[in-house]
Amino acid sequence: MRAAWRLLTWMPVAGLLYTANLWAWHLPAAYEAALRHHLVHDLEHLAFFGTAVLFWWPVVNPAPRLNILRGGLYYGYRIAYLILATGLNTLLGAVLGLSERVLYPSYAAAPRLFGWSPLDDQAFGGGVMWSGGHMFLIGILVLVGRAMDSGDHERPAHATLPRERVEPQP
Repeated sequence: MRAAWRLLTWMPVAGLLYTANLWAWHLPAAYEAALRHHLVHDLEHLAFFGTAVLFWWPVVNPAPRLNILRGGLYYGYRIAYLILATGLNTLLGAVLGLSERVLYPSYAAAPRLFGWSPLDDQAFGGGVMWSGGHMFLIGILVLVGRAMDSGDHERPAHATLPRERVEPQP
């Protein structure tokens, strides 16, 4: 079990599972199936929760002994991971928000709120996802703060200043 958990929470695997899951549930067939069937809808949310736990595990590092790399990853890797996730979530929001056609038949059949067309409604949803994709910036700021406090940012040898020798005054 530990080996499987280590693999699933290894940053490249966890990030791929999270992203693939998010994008897959936004495919029209999967999205429509989740709207039509309660069991599929429950499975969708279970998959979102499960892949989110896997995704955030290497960032939060709640059990360092279970990581592939003992002690966890440097903050820089975690920050890069979140920046990549921000880009991928933003891209999905842009695909939905900037589409020139309605991607989901349920949008066309839904009652109109605020007088919006189905395409306007989809664009708004994509815009919310686009801007919400920047939620990872909070995690990035926390990691930057922790990195600054931890000393995880060593200076290269050539960047250190030589110490001046101070002679005691008589």
